[in-house]
Amino acid sequence: MITEKGKLPIGIEFAGKCHREYELRPQKLKDSIEAMEIERARTNDTYFAVCLLAKQIIRLGEIPVNAITPELLLELYDEDAGELSRAKERLAKKLAAFRGEDEAGKKTDPRPA
Repeated sequence: MITEKGKLPIGIEFAGKCHREYELRPQKLKDSIEAMEIERARTNDTYFAVCLLAKQIIRLGEIPVNAITPELLLELYDEDAGELSRAKERLAKKLAAFRGEDEAGKKTDPRPA
C-alpha cells in the first residue's frame, strides 16, 4: 500500500501523552461516502475535509485507530494541520508516479530517450 509517513511539528495530546508520528493512506471512495453521512460534514466543507483526513490517518503515535476521529483532529495545532496537508500533497505525487504520470497528470514514458 502506498502511504506517507512523517512527524507532526507539535503533536496532539491523547491519554496524557503527546503523539507526533503519523502515517496516511490515499483517500478512498468509501471515505467520502462515510463523511457525507455526517450531517455537519454535509454543510461544512472544512469539517468534511477533517472527516476525510481522520479516515486517511492509519497511524498517529500510539493512538488507537478507532480513536482518530474528526473531533480529535479538531484539537490539532495549525502547524500540525499544515504538515498533514503537505503530507497529503506528497502522497498525491506518489500516487501519480505509481500511475506513471508526472505532477500535471501527463503520462510519463519510463523508457530512456
